[in-house]
Amino acid sequence: MSCSNNLKQIGLALHNYHDTYLAFPAGYLYRGGNGKCNYGWAVAILPFVEQGNFYEQLDPGNTPLYTRYSSSSTAADKALLQTRLEAYICPSDAAPKLAASQKFSSTDRFDVAVSNYVGCAGWSNTPNYPIRDLDAGGLLWGNSFLNMADITDGTSNTLFVAEREYPKGHAATWLGAGRNDSYGNESTLRTLFRAAFTMNFDYAAAGQPQNAGKGWSSLHPGGVQALTADASVHFIPETTNKNNVLQPLSLRGDGKAFDSPF
Repeated sequence: MSCSNNLKQIGLALHNYHDTYLAFPAGYLYRGGNGKCNYGWAVAILPFVEQGNFYEQLDPGNTPLYTRYSSSSTAADKALLQTRLEAYICPSDAAPKLAASQKFSSTDRFDVAVSNYVGCAGWSNTPNYPIRDLDAGGLLWGNSFLNMADITDGTSNTLFVAEREYPKGHAATWLGAGRNDSYGNESTLRTLFRAAFTMNFDYAAAGQPQNAGKGWSSLHPGGVQALTADASVHFIPETTNKNNVLQPLSLRGDGKAFDSPF
């Protein structure tokens, strides 16, 4: 399956989730100031991307991520959290099975499964945004649970999900937000991105490794594939103007008119 088809299926899954629960999933579940990691949007839609059996094994409603990913994790826990899900892998990417380039915790436990798809948190240039349950203007952040009525700029004008490649961007994970997300250690961005970060820029090579896993990127020449909130998929050129186009495209309700990049 191609990357655009993967994104199309993710878009349909997000809409089916909305039809079922009358809201889109949260970017990740935030449970207060204890900084515990918890599941994200890609876990919530597993039953809608033909992964219902795996969702039942993961049992997110009864077994939080911080229980499975802990100092007492079992071999079964580890196997679940290291499961490669092809629905979340871009066929053009060079990602290994595990996200070995970044730990998912502030303590050294184990590497987790890779994903190439990240939800749009919005635009903010604040270094550690989004953290906790703070809104950065996009569609996905901690405990967001937005519905269609919240997208006042129109679903076709609002980014939902895009790509992050492995070599430059450390890819992502389908699990959710990392441990200590409430303290802003940037691990929330393992499952989210901000469009303010320059598309396809190699931050690590530029001496900014702390920013490598915050943005969006791909191995598709010249841009990235992205999903908008109407469940359509588009190729966005990396030459697209950031402030005049990508900023309003990443925000659900700023009311700013812009020329569509697709």
